[in-house]
Amino acid sequence: MSTRTPAVPDDFPHFAAWYGQVPGFDHARVRGKDFHCRDQVFHLRQLVDARYYLNWHYSDADSYGPSAYFNAAEEWLRCRRILRLAPEDRPQALKDWFHDKYSVNKIWEYREPPAAIGKHEVL
Repeated sequence: MSTRTPAVPDDFPHFAAWYGQVPGFDHARVRGKDFHCRDQVFHLRQLVDARYYLNWHYSDADSYGPSAYFNAAEEWLRCRRILRLAPEDRPQALKDWFHDKYSVNKIWEYREPPAAIGKHEVL
């Protein structure tokens, strides 16, 4: 079995994160009105829908509690604030959100990611 794939870095919107870098989030600037908060709304629906709760209740009870509701609501509200920004300001706001949500490793030396061949820029 091989780990080689015909996929290229442009196939993944957050490819740079795999190499310890912050993604560029240029897709938020280019698309303009196509930017949406569907992922955050879906996460809220997961918390409310009993079909997901029954699975989480037994498998991962720590991820389903009052803090999960508050975190999901905060993520949705933050996405809506970013949605209201001008398209050229969205990438920086998404980078700040990425820094707040995930810890970026400043110690481990990652290797350089492969060069992008399409329209997405890897920073």
